[in-house]
Amino acid sequence: MKQSIIITYHKNKDMLLFCLNRLLKTVPEDVEIFIIGNNVNHTELDFEISNSRCRYHKVYQNIQYPKALNLSVEECTGEIITFIDADIFVWDGWYQALLKTFSSSDKIGVTGAKLINPLNNRIIDFGIMYSKFNAAHTMMGLLYDHPLAISDRQVQAVCSAIMMTTKTLYQKIGGMDEDIPYSYTDCDYCFRLRDIGYETWVSAGAIAYHKGGTDPNNSKSNFSYYRLDAKGMYGMKDYAKIIYDNVAWFKVSADYFLKTYPLVVHKYLMLDFTTLYDRNSFYTIIKELLFIQFLDIVERPNSIRDNEHIVLYNDSSFEFIDLVTPIIYFVDTFIALFDNELWFHMRDIQYDLVVDRHGNILPLSLIAKRKC
Repeated sequence: MKQSIIITYHKNKDMLLFCLNRLLKTVPEDVEIFIIGNNVNHTELDFEISNSRCRYHKVYQNIQYPKALNLSVEECTGEIITFIDADIFVWDGWYQALLKTFSSSDKIGVTGAKLINPLNNRIIDFGIMYSKFNAAHTMMGLLYDHPLAISDRQVQAVCSAIMMTTKTLYQKIGGMDEDIPYSYTDCDYCFRLRDIGYETWVSAGAIAYHKGGTDPNNSKSNFSYYRLDAKGMYGMKDYAKIIYDNVAWFKVSADYFLKTYPLVVHKYLMLDFTTLYDRNSFYTIIKELLFIQFLDIVERPNSIRDNEHIVLYNDSSFEFIDLVTPIIYFVDTFIALFDNELWFHMRDIQYDLVVDRHGNILPLSLIAKRKC
């Protein structure tokens, strides 16, 4: 069955060529590579790609991501199609792993990869889960080879920075929704495939660096003013389709944690630094799955979603350093607690735990040593 890779490109020629070079080294030679460049600035597009395996189509407009994909699917020759962002840098063996997962069942309509941060080898995306008010990325922040991240999984939605599907299915459901221009069109695609009986999976062996949010000057940030429009359309269109599956993932994570780090104590102070509106529902999940009690809950909401640095003695209080009671730190992302050396050295943290909104549960002592 003929196969095609589609790369969407807006700017940064050097990045595109590096992305392309990795693909040419890791993808079978009979796989077509179709690049669609779109930019009103001609100088960003006016160069040639001479490799005979590649086709480069230029559109001198800012047509946005979903329209670029829709045009590309019409033009490409493959039945199995894989979308690749131009800021993706694949690891060896990624394509074979992705194809193996995708081909493992006729029920699978889309497969995504394990996307990792190029600065620290930590997971950015390995499937998306939902609560009533939030979407979260399971295992976000864990190292790429964490024991929970070494198996393929069925998920509700996956990031289309790497996404494999078929032209037949893509055209059957009308492609990407061009009314969702900035983000979420990939989630919408997964939901529409589920409507007609197909599953979304992530492939543990398909690994790639995703520059993405690690670069504030990436192409997508140029159009961040569309974010609220896209989120509004996505919410109105798909809200009723969302299944609240965060509890199921928290259970998997809690079971792994309790087997790996059996609890010695069962009563904690909760320090809550999250940005969550429905924080009380998470308190219930944490208590029930870890079989613990909260002696008290102290809320110190952070002002930034998924803030990467919380200074504990500023965002809480020095008085907690000397507290004898074990603490559970509830945060948006556990990596926010890195670089709190005073706290780690002055407080007895041997029984302290960390839980984040992405479902990660870890001993604070591991975070202090960055061994997670």
